[in-house]
Amino acid sequence: MPRKHLIRFLLAVLVSVLAWSCATAPVTAPQAHFYVNQEITYLKDNPSDAANVMGQLYQGDEVEKMEEGKSGWWRVKVRRSGQSGWVRKGLLSAEAVPTAFYYINADTVALKECPRQDCLPLQMLFRGEKVQKVAEGEQGWWRVLVIKGHSLGWVPAAALTAQYEETQQKPARNYYYVAVARLNLKSKPAPRSEVIRTLKFNTQVEKIGESGGWFKVRQPASGAVGWVPGRALQTLPVIYPRGQKPAREERKPFKQREEPQAEPEFM
Repeated sequence: MPRKHLIRFLLAVLVSVLAWSCATAPVTAPQAHFYVNQEITYLKDNPSDAANVMGQLYQGDEVEKMEEGKSGWWRVKVRRSGQSGWVRKGLLSAEAVPTAFYYINADTVALKECPRQDCLPLQMLFRGEKVQKVAEGEQGWWRVLVIKGHSLGWVPAAALTAQYEETQQKPARNYYYVAVARLNLKSKPAPRSEVIRTLKFNTQVEKIGESGGWFKVRQPASGAVGWVPGRALQTLPVIYPRGQKPAREERKPFKQREEPQAEPEFM
């Protein structure tokens, strides 16, 4: 084969191979779905830190990328709420972000505005309801996102469990009653700790823990949880507060009542 024809043949083969490679090479579409990697952030109406807040985003929230803006801002659509807005690219991850889910393990728990018993209750949560842990506060309080309704607030971590099955296994109740005139419910098992509320005589409480002679109790009527000295409680309601027994009344001697004499009958 003449050299000229050989060169033409090799060029034809090379062109054919390149054409086949282009035809069979997989086309990778740009990734459209991302996940919030911060505990909490905000969806804005414009690509700016000073823009108005349209909603809140939580760790693990899935978003769909719709548009790239300036200075590292992306316009996204939130799968959970359907809202569209702007968020910084650096707050999103291409990989799914693990989230921690828990369940209410008490008959009722008040979702609080802040991590204290005296804070304003936002709503009541019931046994088995699913929540997402957002942050940890002080003194055993967790900030959670209620999956049903997407409310955000604080609950005691002791009222949560990671296993849904545990919420269906109600433990035997361990009820006690306040045996003194007034009893301070404390934030810690110590005499000088913060007073959460004052319990009245014969108030019913449920024992949920114990430490050094102190009982950790929950007041079913209010949902308040705290510590009290175990000696200030009784297993049954009592007639009068301990230490305030009324003085025994002096008994008067029994005096038989005199029957009236019958009037004589006249014929």
